[in-house]
Amino acid sequence: MSDSHSGQQAAFGRGLGVSAGDVLLVGLGGAVGSVVRYLAGLALPWEANAATFAINVAGSLVLGLIVAGCAGRWPRLQLTLGTGFCGGFTTYSALAVGVAQLALTGDVAVALLLALGTVVCAGIASLVGVWIGRRLSAGGAP
Repeated sequence: MSDSHSGQQAAFGRGLGVSAGDVLLVGLGGAVGSVVRYLAGLALPWEANAATFAINVAGSLVLGLIVAGCAGRWPRLQLTLGTGFCGGFTTYSALAVGVAQLALTGDVAVALLLALGTVVCAGIASLVGVWIGRRLSAGGAP
C-alpha cells in the first residue's frame, strides 16, 4: 500500500512507509464517502438513528466486498475505497451519540438495542460482503 520507493513520504509518515499519494487517496475516498453519507442521511425517510443504522450496515457490507475483492491485488483501490470511502461513509460517532442521547432520555433498552443491533448486523453484513467478494474474485457467481 505504500510507495516508499518514490521518496515522497508525508512528513508525519516518515519511518512508517506512508506515502503522500496514499494519504491523498485515503483523503479523497473519505471526502467522497462523507458526502455520500450526508446525502444518504438526507434522502432516507427515517429518523437519524435508523438512517445511521442503515448506513453503517450498508457500509460494512461494501467494506467486506472491497477487502475480499481487492485482497492483495489492488492495494491502492482497497486503500481508497475501503479505508477512505467506507471510513467516510460509515459513522461510529453518530451511533455513539445516538445511543448516548437515547440513554440520557431514559430509553436505555432502545439504546442497548441500537448499539448491539448495529454491531451484530454490521458484522453479519461484512461477513456476507467478504463471502460475496471472495466468490466474485475467484470467478464464481455469488
